[in-house]
Amino acid sequence: MLPPLSTQLYHYSSQLHHSQTLIRSRSSCSTLLLSPRGSVETEMADRVRDLASKKAAVIFTKSSCFMCHSIKSLFYELGASPAIHELDQDLSGREMEWALRGLGCNPSVPAVFIGGRYVGSVRDVISLHVDGTLKQMLIDARAIWF
Repeated sequence: MLPPLSTQLYHYSSQLHHSQTLIRSRSSCSTLLLSPRGSVETEMADRVRDLASKKAAVIFTKSSCFMCHSIKSLFYELGASPAIHELDQDLSGREMEWALRGLGCNPSVPAVFIGGRYVGSVRDVISLHVDGTLKQMLIDARAIWF
């Protein structure tokens, strides 16, 4: 025997509300994140910020991402030696990817930081390179010397 329709609708409605809350929190750009498990992940966002500020140039990537490879190659061609964090090779890579999204990195990889500041993803980095700004940013951050 099925429970009354009102009970079924109540359970469906509460499940739907929980899903919408989780989706909204994942898409926000705040530093307070809900992970796929639903717990608060400010520690991971702090770890990402810490890693991003340890070197003059930092790139969060995935080893299977061809655009990530292109961005790394561009940095090497410019003479920079960025810190590379391969999220698919890190045990906490999935949580770091959620933290990057919460910090405004969309798509989450490649996520490029210069001088501890988030610069952007592929489109942003290529635009900066085309207009000549990227090289100057790397020089100012002391990622390359001339």
